[in-house]
Amino acid sequence: MLIMVIMMRLFMELGIALDIIRKSLMTDVIESRHIKEQYIDRTIGREKILNLIRESKILGILEQDDDLYKVWFHYDKYKDLNIIVRILPNHKLKLITFFPCLAERRRRK
Repeated sequence: MLIMVIMMRLFMELGIALDIIRKSLMTDVIESRHIKEQYIDRTIGREKILNLIRESKILGILEQDDDLYKVWFHYDKYKDLNIIVRILPNHKLKLITFFPCLAERRRRK
């Protein structure tokens, strides 16, 4: 019974986080210094990333730490775009970093 209560609490917290992430991606986000460097290093423009996360469906979410999440988006035919975000106390999102990843890593065979 205790395990079920813990699982329900975790699910509800993840659900709340997902709701905050979905809503916050549609408004202004805060960008870390690191992600600004990544736009240059990975030659993927800021506007392209922001448009992608605002227009694409979230494919998955993984809690990495308290208020830190990895969010997957469809990027192209063979790749997903992983974006690491932090939910700030005021429920704004801070984009930490991003990286393309082969979509097959997300899919089960």
